[in-house]
Amino acid sequence: MKELSIKALIISITVGLTGILSTYYSSVKVSNKLTSQYYVELEQSAKQVSIRFQDAVDQSVNDLQALQAFYSANKQRSSSIEFNRYMDILNIESRHHIQALSWVPLIKHDMRNDFEIQIKKQYPNFEITERDNDGKLIVSQIKDYYTPVTYIEPYQKNKAAQGFDLNSSDTRRASLNHAKATGKMTATAKIRLVQEKEDSYGFLIIAPVHKEVTSGENDSLLIKELIGYVTGVFRINNLMENARQQADHEEFVLSLVDVDEKTGGRLYGTQHDTVAFNFNITIPDRQWNLEISLNESLLKDVQSPPIVYWILLSGSLISLLLAISVYGLQIAVSRAKHITVLSDQLKNQNIQLEQIVEERTQSLADTNEQLNSHVDELERQGIELSHLMEQSQKEKVKAQERATALARSNKDLDDFAYVASHDLKAPLRGIDQLASWIAEDIQEGTFEEVPENLQLMRSRVQRLEFLLNDLLAYSRANKQEGTITTVHCNALIEETFTLLCPPPQFKLTIDDNLPEFSTVSPPFEQVIRNLMSNAIKHHGQEDGHLKVRYEEQESFFKFYFEDDGVGIDENYYDDIFQMFKTLKPRDETEGSGMGLALLKKIIEYYGGEINVSSTVNVGSIFYFTWPKEITDTTLNNMKG
Repeated sequence: MKELSIKALIISITVGLTGILSTYYSSVKVSNKLTSQYYVELEQSAKQVSIRFQDAVDQSVNDLQALQAFYSANKQRSSSIEFNRYMDILNIESRHHIQALSWVPLIKHDMRNDFEIQIKKQYPNFEITERDNDGKLIVSQIKDYYTPVTYIEPYQKNKAAQGFDLNSSDTRRASLNHAKATGKMTATAKIRLVQEKEDSYGFLIIAPVHKEVTSGENDSLLIKELIGYVTGVFRINNLMENARQQADHEEFVLSLVDVDEKTGGRLYGTQHDTVAFNFNITIPDRQWNLEISLNESLLKDVQSPPIVYWILLSGSLISLLLAISVYGLQIAVSRAKHITVLSDQLKNQNIQLEQIVEERTQSLADTNEQLNSHVDELERQGIELSHLMEQSQKEKVKAQERATALARSNKDLDDFAYVASHDLKAPLRGIDQLASWIAEDIQEGTFEEVPENLQLMRSRVQRLEFLLNDLLAYSRANKQEGTITTVHCNALIEETFTLLCPPPQFKLTIDDNLPEFSTVSPPFEQVIRNLMSNAIKHHGQEDGHLKVRYEEQESFFKFYFEDDGVGIDENYYDDIFQMFKTLKPRDETEGSGMGLALLKKIIEYYGGEINVSSTVNVGSIFYFTWPKEITDTTLNNMKG
């Protein structure tokens, strides 16, 4: 038995060592093959990154060439309107890799004054500028000629560069002269951009623009005269964005180098000791090199693929298990009889175990069936409970809305009661007093004051009629049927202003871009009409000026009505929105004091707000918010 164990041990050790050596040899071959395959795949991915970057450069050059052709085709220098129209057609805002496109004319010194006067008509703050020794922008000194950035888009984020004389910078001047001498598009070396507040580096692509003129001696002989340049401004980080996103996805590290011996250098990224791939990037008059390296984790995976370790580990484990199996097999032969006995015993135990499992399985199935029936019942009850809770919540919301409406209705009743006891009685008492005076004059036979008293009586009756009409309008506010229609705000305000028949000297200024949207038009038109009528009626002078503008919020439009009238003391801001409140005596005003109260009621009914900001003897600004969207469903809910 001892000799059998030693022999089995020797055989098992031999089998294990043989398996481990075979596994190691296989893992080395697999590692070399995978590394070679990985590099082929990575090279294709890296080439796609370089192609994407080259495409961004080519697209930028094409856009600049199109702008160059646009200026070359015009016999006269294009105005800012034509430039901006072309930028809209180009959709410059969508060109994220372009910081800006600009027109840079060539201005001689004797033309500078007339040129600045002409441009200031469009841009009042325009001046030809340059940088001083500290890097600050100052007014350009006297030179033989200038190349100022005149028109630039997008304007808002690049307006700091407007007026900058490109000829005042050594790097830019060298590229300008090269473009002028060769007549071809050229790119600058890395520069600090004027329009950035902090240090931000980029480069320019400059394209000369010529026009054909006669030589003077022979009208048939045409020569090309340089009139300026079109320039493309690029932030290197923005230009690299698309390529960087793909590189990050592939776990690449990018670096961009300008290979020019004199003005070149690293444009993006840092220098790496091991560069996996190099690609030449073509740009006008320069040559760039895109270096692509592998990050540490990717480099580690490529040089030592994880699967190799798994092959080595699993192969060694299998060899060890095989050795143990061989050893166990040898030992098992001598114990076959004992195993046979144990096998019979195990078989009997398995039969008993199967019977027990079958009985318990049937019991568990019966229990599960009962449990499923209980679960179904609980789900049904849960659905019913959810429906009841939803219905209860809806009824609760309706009850709250009705309570709010009831409170508002009670307040209106209180206001009407106050009117009946005060404002309605006041005109009636005046009428009664005037009637008594007229009767006394008739009895005494003196008729001199009768016509005046009759006129006063008619004015009291007219005021009472105005008051009753305004009360009726206030009571009916928000109860009229309405449908959703499209409102063109600019046209509505202009038509309303004409219908109000203001004095000839009264002016109206409207923002050109007031919104067009769908809403319930009658109440909205009533708000517009009353605000404009108040601005004209209470202005105090014949030559007034009303300005209308708006701003867009998340769910509302906010409209501003600004006049230059007598203004309102801030102590009366709250009073003017209350019923029957006027800032002048009743005999000096035609109104009943209901106008602004009616507007406040309409606007708040649709979820908006109205407020005023005013300065005495300067003017007032009434502003209100109106919902962007009012649907038929919303109207039905409000009515309900």
